[in-house]
Amino acid sequence: MGKSSFKELSLCLLVLLLPQLLGLTGRVTSQRTSLDVALRNAYRPLRLLGLAFSGRSGDEPANVQRVRNAGKTQKSNPRTRALLQFCDAEHGPGRRSAERPSSVHRLRPGDIDIIAGMGDSLTAGNGIFASNLGHVTVENRGVVWSIGGQYNWRKYLTLPNILKEFNPNLYGYSLRDGLSTDRSSRFNVAELGAMSRDMPYMAKVLVKRMQRDPHVNMTHDWKLVTLFIGNNDFCSDICFYPQPELTVAWHERNMLKTYRYLRDNVPRLLLNVVPAPNLRFLTKLSGLPPICMTTLRFECPCLMGKSKQLLDFYEGIMKRWIAKDYEIANREEFNTETFTINVQPFSQFDDFPRTRAGLTDMRFFSEDCFHLSQRGHASAANAIWNNMLEMPGEKSGFNVHLFEQFNCPSEKRPYLITRENIRADFVI
Repeated sequence: MGKSSFKELSLCLLVLLLPQLLGLTGRVTSQRTSLDVALRNAYRPLRLLGLAFSGRSGDEPANVQRVRNAGKTQKSNPRTRALLQFCDAEHGPGRRSAERPSSVHRLRPGDIDIIAGMGDSLTAGNGIFASNLGHVTVENRGVVWSIGGQYNWRKYLTLPNILKEFNPNLYGYSLRDGLSTDRSSRFNVAELGAMSRDMPYMAKVLVKRMQRDPHVNMTHDWKLVTLFIGNNDFCSDICFYPQPELTVAWHERNMLKTYRYLRDNVPRLLLNVVPAPNLRFLTKLSGLPPICMTTLRFECPCLMGKSKQLLDFYEGIMKRWIAKDYEIANREEFNTETFTINVQPFSQFDDFPRTRAGLTDMRFFSEDCFHLSQRGHASAANAIWNNMLEMPGEKSGFNVHLFEQFNCPSEKRPYLITRENIRADFVI
């Protein structure tokens, strides 16, 4: 390893480790700890120092071009350029309703006014435009699959960039690289290293941010929040408990607090819950750059290098955790006329995309082989959009071929799918 690569790896590991150091005293609670108070004045300057060292990768055209040359950005083709003819956002069934709906079960894509995102580094956007390991510490929030709104769908496919075609006044998406506290991040409150136990507190941060923003009408605006959490729990937390199986019950408690707080404090809310994938697939990756064996062991110590017996044990926990996500979301208390939860399962794949030679397709990975590239984020955006318009039991998965399937609202099903509007007796 060269000197520059060693420096990049050292910085990357330091910044990725910081959130875990700050939360050492927290176990299953989501409250601030003594370390949060003691180091809160140092954390942001340290992160900004890291940004100064590595550069804001998404804001540097030369770096973005390097990433594009590596095949790690979305690919345009005639079908993408014709997309708006395929999905008539202005006059089609998904257009904004003539009158603002009073029911969450009658929401068209154009009715979404406010968008937000909660989660970990995969929602914070770490490493999307990384061309070296140091860039993995940069949060490219403007192009995140669920909450980035930089440019448009033709350049960067994201859920907000799709929804902006139906409602140009959509608000809340992130605009560029930055930390969660930057104004440009808006309602992307995701944090590097976040875990299930952080979600109740993160929900409070989001609600407070919405309430203080003059662009938000808390009473009348329809909000869409996407929550994606569990990756760090699986990778760097569950194996450090004497009884790892208890983490499923702790996760249930955390999610109940989070969902109830959002339900009770955010009027008119549609909540997307994307379950964490079964991360055992990380142990099956092949053809990776040598440095990735180091980064993966650091970022996922609970799974990498473990025996088959241990992996079988942890995989059982991950499966029960994911099943619990479905069970909680489908409880009756989380389904009213102004609040509901939809589980979007595109993340449930058994293996990562592979090349024709059978090797892991690095075009979808960032430099650390853990986070996603812009190409990966675009595919995730395509997938969650499809899931939002698909019936339960028929929801499609992560597709490496962008726009091969791109769903549009229809006259038969003009609304974003919920458990109520799929009923046979539901009147359009």
